Amino acid sequence: MADRREGLRSLRRRTRGDEETEPAYPAHWEADIALGDGSAAHLRPIRPADADALQEFHQRQSEHSRYLRFFAPMARLSPRDLARFTTVDHVDRVAFIVLVGQDIVAVGRYDRVTPHSAEVAFNVSDSRQGTGLASVLLEHLAAAARERGIDEFTAEVLPQNAKMLKVFTETGFDVDRALDDGVVMVSFRLDPTARSLAVMAEREHRAESHAMERLLDPRSVVLIGVSSRTDSSGGRFLTALEDSGYTGTVHLVARDALELRGHRTWARVADVPGAVDLAVIALRPEACLGAIEECAAIGVRSVVIPTEGFSDTDEGRRLQRELVARARRHGMRLLGPGSLGFLRTGEDPISLSLSPRMPRPGTAALAGQSSALSAMLLAGTDARGIGLHEFVGVGNRADVSLNDTLQHWEDDEQVGVIGLALESMGNPRKFTRIARRLTRTTPLIVLRPPGSESHRPPGHDVRASTLPRRALDQVLDAAGVVQARGVDHLLDVVDALDRQGVPLGPRVGLLSNTAALGASLRGAADQAGLEVVADNDSVPLSPDVRLIQRAFTSMAAPGHVDLVIAGILDPLTGDAAEVLRQMAVVAKHAEVVLLVCLVSSTERFSAVQEAVREDGSLPPVHATPYAVARAAAGMQAAALRPQVDDEAPAQREDVDRAAARTVVERWRAGVGTAGGDLSTEETRELLAAYGIGLLPARPITDADDAPIQAAAIGYPVALKSTDPELRHRADLGGVRLGIPDAAQLRHAVARMREDLSYSSAPLEVQAMGPAGVPMVVRSVEDPSLGPVVSLSVAGDATDLLDDIAYAIPPFSESGAAHLVDAPASAIKLRGTRGLPPADREALADLVVRVGLLAEDRPELALLELYPVLVAQHGLAVVGGRARLAPAPNRTDSARRALSGPPAAEPRAGGGRGTMPG
Repeated sequence: MADRREGLRSLRRRTRGDEETEPAYPAHWEADIALGDGSAAHLRPIRPADADALQEFHQRQSEHSRYLRFFAPMARLSPRDLARFTTVDHVDRVAFIVLVGQDIVAVGRYDRVTPHSAEVAFNVSDSRQGTGLASVLLEHLAAAARERGIDEFTAEVLPQNAKMLKVFTETGFDVDRALDDGVVMVSFRLDPTARSLAVMAEREHRAESHAMERLLDPRSVVLIGVSSRTDSSGGRFLTALEDSGYTGTVHLVARDALELRGHRTWARVADVPGAVDLAVIALRPEACLGAIEECAAIGVRSVVIPTEGFSDTDEGRRLQRELVARARRHGMRLLGPGSLGFLRTGEDPISLSLSPRMPRPGTAALAGQSSALSAMLLAGTDARGIGLHEFVGVGNRADVSLNDTLQHWEDDEQVGVIGLALESMGNPRKFTRIARRLTRTTPLIVLRPPGSESHRPPGHDVRASTLPRRALDQVLDAAGVVQARGVDHLLDVVDALDRQGVPLGPRVGLLSNTAALGASLRGAADQAGLEVVADNDSVPLSPDVRLIQRAFTSMAAPGHVDLVIAGILDPLTGDAAEVLRQMAVVAKHAEVVLLVCLVSSTERFSAVQEAVREDGSLPPVHATPYAVARAAAGMQAAALRPQVDDEAPAQREDVDRAAARTVVERWRAGVGTAGGDLSTEETRELLAAYGIGLLPARPITDADDAPIQAAAIGYPVALKSTDPELRHRADLGGVRLGIPDAAQLRHAVARMREDLSYSSAPLEVQAMGPAGVPMVVRSVEDPSLGPVVSLSVAGDATDLLDDIAYAIPPFSESGAAHLVDAPASAIKLRGTRGLPPADREALADLVVRVGLLAEDRPELALLELYPVLVAQHGLAVVGGRARLAPAPNRTDSARRALSGPPAAEPRAGGGRGTMPG
């Protein structure tokens, strides 16, 4: 221990001479964070100007806390200590502070003691202990340390400091502890483990779920901007709150009246008595900023802003960012701006929304983004009579996002189905991670509007994806998400699942009382991809519609089908709603889902719809075969969720992460902040660290040098141009294969030089790979999705037909196998037209390794393995190209952070952080 302390003192002495100038400030380390109590805070690297605030933080701490941190009851920090603690180099000495308002509430730091290890320490405010601050600080310090080449943390902890020892042991890292000279020595490696990532995800889930509970379940509400005009935004919120039966305390802030609808009003927010949980700020955009400060002064914990106009201009976008910054700086979470509000039915109802009336109680949870999209959801809910448990309109999702709503609804046992209407995805990687977990028990129906992923809706501060739309579609499918094609489709599926639950299986029965309607149902079912196992269109058209009821009983009773679509040509007599009611009873007892296509007059169809809207036990009724088949397909997709891969990520024991890091650090030292391609040898070295070998290749200078290099490899060889456009194109003369000896090699070199006289690229000889199916495996670091691995059969036709499969690493064994089989043309790997099957297991192993590399090294902007020859036994990677770039802030990294730009503070010489969460 003495040696470690001396090493630390020596390092500090070496850095002390640089304390006169402030080192480059790592703005990308800044982040807004969610705490375990549901509040927010701002985390950033420490600066010399924080000395006074640090001293105040230190003096607020109890004597016991100061003793546990410094092993001595230091009443004040000396000027020397303050300078040492606040002046760091952000490389060997790193420190983070957490701010709520202007107050420091926690400090964490590390000091490098060896080239690859550092000593870490924390100090959390007595009033904030138990909110997860130390755990979040550790995640951010570990991420910064890995960025600086440190792979191990150590700490010295007094045995009586049980809370700090618990922080280390519950991180999920493999922690070693030893008692030395009365001090507990803690050490652990910083590489994320499956357990550490699971622990982080669970803590993130609890914090964000708690934040939503505080927002959606307020005991007291203040409405700011209410006027005597009933059509004003504030007035409509008050009407909704009163009509919903809310029993909490309501305060009104208004300047034009002393009393409104029996409520006393206050002229200023500061005059509102008592603690307030939630504020609705219905003011013009520029006035919202001041209102946030006033709300913070009286202890408001959450804010809803329905105001539009924050996205129309550059100034509006600046106001929106400042709005979020101020709210988070004071520990508040914000819904909006441009939010339609939220509502909840049931035993504890509330409506702080612009919905015209409360929906029927049920199990569905809905969320939308823009006010227009949210209004369409509520209108469609009302028209269908969907049983709604909760609705949230996130507006511009500047702070609270749809990811937060998912975290909340995952814990709500009253939620049976979730529907989301998206206009953008700020963190799709996190979204799919949450969805994969949530859809194990709850169907999730998602609408993404058509259009390019590069399009950003007004007010949505998100990263644009560089990948085609189908990439995210495939990623969502892999997470068990049911994708809707429009608002009507979304609501039809949600309605059916809310009323009857998920079908027990994929088997569909078709029933109709006319052959023509039956044929239409069959065509619609085929188009929707339904598995039809029973088809009965022999029920006679009769005024007695009980005949179709009996036919339904016969089809449902034996247990041969899981879902029945009944097509009824209405004879325009009798009570059609009563027939549906009797069929619903049979369906419930037979555990069969029932959907109905009713062809009738406008008046009778409307009457049946009204009955369905009022009675949650009736099955959904549709006007066309296409609509009912589309709804059935959505229900079946939800039923197939158990097929989603939930296995643990695969690992490979021969992976050498240190060797890969060495390649990246050597590259970074040579190029600085620029990006570029690795050389062939650097690429070979990087791939070898993950157990991926490239076929041997050697550059040649001329026809005489070629046999020398070929002899070192061994005949037969391939001759190739190194021109990126030609190196794999035999059809363009850039490749000659199977050259058996030196004479033919010299001849081939001469011919290729002549044929490619327009290209000055050097030539090379390479070992011949086995005969097999040529494949392409790529990895791309996408700004929005992070690392994405794609796989396809090599060839122009693949690109032209878009037959490419995409997935997010890391992969389980079965997940990698699924990606291998995903492209339509991958049927070639199974053996066709007399060809033997290829080694798909070897290709899946390569996918796992590429996924591990892409996940571990965010600097890997692009990796292309092309071609990969998959033989009957094994495979050969013929070509590999790697492009590195400065590591981005991934949207879902191993450090927790709230979405959007962090609540940065003004400072001289510094930029804003851009870490999303």
